[in-house]
Amino acid sequence: MKYIFAILILMLTASFPAIAQTSPAKATGTVEQEIVELEKKWNNAIQRQNEAGMAQFLADSYFLAVGVQGQPLQVVPRERWLENLKFYKIHSHSIDDIKVHVYGDTAVVLMLFTQKATVGRPPRDRSAQFLITDIWVKQQQGWRVTERHSSRPEQQPAPQPKP
Repeated sequence: MKYIFAILILMLTASFPAIAQTSPAKATGTVEQEIVELEKKWNNAIQRQNEAGMAQFLADSYFLAVGVQGQPLQVVPRERWLENLKFYKIHSHSIDDIKVHVYGDTAVVLMLFTQKATVGRPPRDRSAQFLITDIWVKQQQGWRVTERHSSRPEQQPAPQPKP
């Protein structure tokens, strides 16, 4: 029995290098570029408030998670996000920096995103730079975003006075 257990451990240990090879270092630049292009198209569709076009970007399980200091995590499910899209007016936006890491059929996007926008009824200013994390999963229909996390980046520390 100990012999069988030792062989199982050896087999599992030997398989870790093969699993590790599916890390971002092995991902092709083509997939990363495809995800970057999807991010651009999706954000342009959001700006156009193209609710009908969202099906090509959003997984059925999509949700937005928003962190607000001093409050519980706010989770907005897909249907509510789509309903609110008509009240989300983006006047301008830019992707200031973007990093894509591909893990097989999953891609994780980290980006700094700046927008001039209003949201809600009555409209509230939502202009700022945001740190956004998107999780894309390759499904039968192609790449779909399953989760988005949005928060504000930390403020730069104030310069310290010289003694």
